[in-house]
Amino acid sequence: MERRHLYGATFGIVGLLLAGIQLVHATEQTDVPVAVVVDGVPFAMLGLSLSFAGYWLATSAEYDPDLPRIAAWATGGTLLFGAVAALMLFSQRVATGTLQRVTYMTIDGVTVGAIAGTLVGLYDARSQHDRRRLQRERDRTEAFARKAADLNNYGRALAQSSSVEEVGAFCVQAVSSLLGYDQTAYVEVGPDGERIVSSTVAAVPDDALRTQARNAVQHDDVVRIHRADGATDSGQSASSGLSTVTLSIGLDGTEPLTGVLVTVGEIEDSLSSEDEQLLELLASHAGMVLDQLSRQNDSASGADESDA
Repeated sequence: MERRHLYGATFGIVGLLLAGIQLVHATEQTDVPVAVVVDGVPFAMLGLSLSFAGYWLATSAEYDPDLPRIAAWATGGTLLFGAVAALMLFSQRVATGTLQRVTYMTIDGVTVGAIAGTLVGLYDARSQHDRRRLQRERDRTEAFARKAADLNNYGRALAQSSSVEEVGAFCVQAVSSLLGYDQTAYVEVGPDGERIVSSTVAAVPDDALRTQARNAVQHDDVVRIHRADGATDSGQSASSGLSTVTLSIGLDGTEPLTGVLVTVGEIEDSLSSEDEQLLELLASHAGMVLDQLSRQNDSASGADESDA
């Protein structure tokens, strides 16, 4: 049984007990139906409201971390209102034979205190939930700012690259820095086959990386997550997540080559929108540099042909 189910069941049972006690007390005090309705039904409804709160807590995982806080507020409200009601009655020098009335009033205070404490606890839990959500948003913003600064540095480094190998190495380092994945390969896919330019992958064979890179170029998405089976160094099959960042760039001016980053490891089923934007920017930076290198190679080849 999950914790929220236990707490919800406790609230529900207590609410039903209080509602039943209120109805019993109402019928014990009078036989007039109207008086029973006026005296017992409102407090019974408060008890049933507590049961409804228990059902809501049992079916909602939103406030699961705050269940002890809500229970503490409900318990505190119950004890406080019950104690205040009892003290007020006893301070009035209740005569012998009226203790039953004191019990009725105390139960009324307990019922009101339980629902009041629960409401305060829910309000407090809501405040804590909003505070955690704001903290998560703040952490995401700060993390994105740090990653964007790192990406800017890698963009400057890529702009100074003089070869495809340097571009691949910087891209592999960027994926490790931005996402924390330390097993990434840069694969160049062309009509004649696939070439691994730079790689830090040790858990998956090169053939599997080439196959994954070839599959990646068949999709239009720049960032794509694909689940596949990889093989460990011992030859045993292991399930690995392959996250691909596809860079479609014409490198030689005749047949287009495609650069693909293949990341292997414990990868979530989906990346955050911020991480996808960063990877797309990385692809854009690398694409511009590779395009410049391709133009330089074409110019150099044309000059050599002219000299010949």
